[in-house]
Amino acid sequence: MVLMLALLNVDAIYQQAMPGPMNSGHENLDCKACHQKAAGSLRQQIQANVRYLMGGRERSVAFNFISPGNDDCLSCHERDNDHHPVYRFNEPRFSEVRQAIAPQLCAGCHLEHSGVRITSAPDNCKNCHSGIQVRNDPLDITHEDLIALENWHSCLRCHDYHGNHIMVVPASIKAMKPIASIEEYFSGGADPYSDVRYHQARTTRDRNTQEGKARSALAYDEEGAVVEGSP
Repeated sequence: MVLMLALLNVDAIYQQAMPGPMNSGHENLDCKACHQKAAGSLRQQIQANVRYLMGGRERSVAFNFISPGNDDCLSCHERDNDHHPVYRFNEPRFSEVRQAIAPQLCAGCHLEHSGVRITSAPDNCKNCHSGIQVRNDPLDITHEDLIALENWHSCLRCHDYHGNHIMVVPASIKAMKPIASIEEYFSGGADPYSDVRYHQARTTRDRNTQEGKARSALAYDEEGAVVEGSP
């Protein structure tokens, strides 16, 4: 009986279950922007979960709303030229990496309700790039030397992970972004890479609409204004 009363008190459940503040850039989103309605009526969901708790079914069901997954994130953030699309990490060669840092999931780096922008470690590049070799290396210290020194924090001091910033990649150690500015960016602070991006996140979940496609093809500055001369 206590369980039934608790399940029926939906508002109280969501207030208590809210893990934390929205991440940077998502502060003004409504819950329903990410959480889709679960299948079935509230009564059916309660009955199914009670049966699960009593051993009458193998799995529980989503209650009221479904927890977001990659498709929900990509409905706003998917781009054609992403340098590290999540689907790439489903390849067999990344099996150990998936176990270590879950790069095949958007939430592997951007766990929502954390109140920051990025929740992964700034040295995660070591999980895939330990054997990298760069022909005609443009740096004044080679990438191989940086790897030998295990200076993995240097990767994001030159490169933006998704490749969405319009920027000039540094060619010297002195020109690298300070690690403090990268850590601040992870925490939701100022963008150290560039004020201009190739793509702006969509404001609609339907990434197949002509409006959504056209919007994502434009370049935007940090205020969300279209950069003059972009497609």
